[in-house]
Amino acid sequence: MIRKLCHNWGLFIGGLILLVSACEVNQKDVQPSDEFVKIYNHPDEGISFYPVEVTEIEGSGFLILSGVKADTSDIEFPVTHLVKTNTLGEVEWTADYPWLAPAGIFNISGSVGFVAMDPQLNAYAVQIDMSDGSEQSQHHLEIDMPLKTMVDANNNLVVLGYDYISRSSWVALFSTGFNIQSSTKLNVNADLENQVQKHMNKTGQQFPFYIGQWSEGGQSGYFVNCFYNYSLRSVFLEGGLTLKGNIYSFQTEASLSSLQQRLGNKYAMTRYYAGNNFLLGEVEVDINTSQNFNDVTGKVLNELTQNAKVLSERISIDASEYILFTSQTNSNTVITYQHAAEADSLLATHVSQFNERIEVADMIQTKDKGIAIIAQLYILGKYKRPVLIKNPSSLYHQTD
Repeated sequence: MIRKLCHNWGLFIGGLILLVSACEVNQKDVQPSDEFVKIYNHPDEGISFYPVEVTEIEGSGFLILSGVKADTSDIEFPVTHLVKTNTLGEVEWTADYPWLAPAGIFNISGSVGFVAMDPQLNAYAVQIDMSDGSEQSQHHLEIDMPLKTMVDANNNLVVLGYDYISRSSWVALFSTGFNIQSSTKLNVNADLENQVQKHMNKTGQQFPFYIGQWSEGGQSGYFVNCFYNYSLRSVFLEGGLTLKGNIYSFQTEASLSSLQQRLGNKYAMTRYYAGNNFLLGEVEVDINTSQNFNDVTGKVLNELTQNAKVLSERISIDASEYILFTSQTNSNTVITYQHAAEADSLLATHVSQFNERIEVADMIQTKDKGIAIIAQLYILGKYKRPVLIKNPSSLYHQTD
């Protein structure tokens, strides 16, 4: 059946009638908390929302981080906006902050907040009170221009930034108390400050910055998609952030868009080149060398938008592991390719249809083993608003 679920809040009401047709998706008869679609509207047509990340607050719902820009604003970068929902995606509170260009959410041992920057481009971790969104504390992270964050398996915060003075990508690792443990600068050897600024203020190309973890042969560390040596590359760093190897493509015009380790030196990845998107289900990666896979075509994803953003996530359901690749298509759908985790095997393709242009931003596996996706929906083709898509675990459960 068709279920129409849209939500506005307090001062943000208005224009709901415009949203009804845009939030129609095919859904099964499941519990409302397992599956829903919520669009968060704003009555000001001159305000645009750029969703960044979503996280689940255990037993309490979701926290959605967005950057917000107004057409009349004198500020170059978007400011920070949070939406706290209950488990059904219904708004409990919203909060706006003067912090600029939000890069990610952290949820570390009950400490919740976001990473963004001040007007001097300094990165900060800002802790909030989850009851109302008020600021509790600020922590200067001693790096500039934050682009992406991740909380690793040990509850350490990893932040990718850009140092415009040394023209370097900057990767830093922080303890649970936001004390810096180690950091490294990767020389870009070119002045990309203008491209980085346009990425951060949403006026130029949006680059696929990401951070993940790898382990192989008793070693472990991080892979980070960032600018390095004239190119946008996925660099491999050991746990102390010492550089090992990298995967490159062609300057900043082509890149990996996502990367997932299967097992050992075998990886699954997506990449874009010359407007096309490719999925490489299984390739062997030598993390100690510099290499590219431009000659490995893989599966051509003609249905995806040009140079599409791709979200990837390794999930576990009933002791079975899968890798999900999620993106948006030319026909206004959110599409997910579900693969087996340790073999190059496409098991299923899942699609959520919308009537308006949509662009994915972040994806997580929830505590109930379902999937939550935050995306940007173009209402009437022009009003940029966040939409939260929650799918049940049953959608991804595969049986022999």
